[in-house]
This record gives sequence, C-alpha cells and structure tokens, in this order.
Amino acid sequence: MEELVLGMLKLGPAHGYELRSRVREELGPAWRVASSQLYAWLRRLEEGGFVRASPLPAPGRPPRVVYALTPAGEERFWKWLASPPRGRRRARGMFLVRLYFLARFAPHRLPTYLAQEEEVLTRRKERLLAVDAGGDPFQEAVRRLRLLQVEGGLKWLAEVGDLFRPKEEGCACVQS
Repeated sequence: MEELVLGMLKLGPAHGYELRSRVREELGPAWRVASSQLYAWLRRLEEGGFVRASPLPAPGRPPRVVYALTPAGEERFWKWLASPPRGRRRARGMFLVRLYFLARFAPHRLPTYLAQEEEVLTRRKERLLAVDAGGDPFQEAVRRLRLLQVEGGLKWLAEVGDLFRPKEEGCACVQS
C-alpha cells in the first residue's frame, strides 16, 4: 500500500516514525502499518523516484532520514486516487484509505467514489438474490450471510454519503 505512504507524505515531509504516527493519528482503526512494512515501502518508493530521502543531522546520534514526495510521487498518488478501485474482492481497509484521502484532498470526487461502490454492491446483491442454494441449508446460510453483509454495506454507504455531504451552501466537506 505504497499509495498510503505517498498520501501521508502529501501532508508534509516526515521521517519513518512520524509517518507511522501520522497513519495512526489520521486513519486510526481503519489502517495499521508495521514499521518493517512502512520502511520497505519507503525503500521501494525511493528506488522508484517517488520519494526523496534526506538525512537530517541529529547531535549525538545517527541522522534521521526525512522523506518527501517528489513530483513523480505526487503524480502517482493522484493517478491512484482518481482511478476506480480494481478487483472483485476489494479490501474494506483500502476503501477507507481512499475515502480519507478523497475527503482530505478532493472532496468533490467523493460522490462519484461512493456511487461506484454502491453500484458494485448493488450488482453483488442482485447476484446473491439470484443464487439458488438447491435446498442445501449450509449454502443457503452462507448466501443469506453474504446478502446481509452487502445490504449492510449499502446502508453504511448511504450514511457515509450523508456524513460527507456539505451541511449548508458554501460549506466544505465534513472532515475530522
């Protein structure tokens, strides 16, 4: 999830520990990142030219490395943010990460993003309604569980849309 790192660096340059803290503070329970994974992503992003690493002298200890977004990193971040999520089984955590960055940097794109997800869930619901479990109680139980999950997702999406809808004319998107 290198795009997560790019988005966090869009908030400003930071060293690894700051980035990890930023993810925790900004995304809370929606996303967790291990330090080892974060540093692996930073290495790959630096090798790809998407971030720039600069040592910051620290008296009495090794210098800290501060990472900053490059123009190529900014372009990659915006391309990812503007593209529709891919894959049949998209991760909920990824949905929330995109939602966060859209609300933060491009709130005008939120209605389209939420509508795309609603369309995906509506199609999934239609497929589940068309399934015939053939009298198998276990298969029917699984179908009903998935149907309830999809219906819950659709209800949640409607509520999320309300949360991010401007409260009054001229008002910006609600943000935390």
